[in-house]
Amino acid sequence: MSHPPSRPSQGAPLRAVFAVVAGLLLAVAVAVNGLLSFGMLFAGDSCGTSAGTQRFCDDSGVWMLVAMFGPWVALAAAVVTVVLGAVRVRRPWTSLTLGVLVYATGPALALFTVFG
Repeated sequence: MSHPPSRPSQGAPLRAVFAVVAGLLLAVAVAVNGLLSFGMLFAGDSCGTSAGTQRFCDDSGVWMLVAMFGPWVALAAAVVTVVLGAVRVRRPWTSLTLGVLVYATGPALALFTVFG
């Protein structure tokens, strides 16, 4: 007896679209973080001049670390948010939207720290 050919599940194309969109967003986020990290290497050059912000140029260096590593920590939190939302809660598009918002806090915090 021959079996009928198996059909792909109904959600397979949607999962593929989700994977492509999530991968593209991840690539963009890594590129943005790379550019921010490169920029943060030179952000301390304005300390000691009138252009440096009080928060970024304090002597402790804590805010410099926040500006440098904040986007990467936010990216890691966003990836965890998307994965948990897509796998555990089964709401991939909602978790992707939430992940984008979680990620956006990192670069926003870094830019706010430097430019005040």
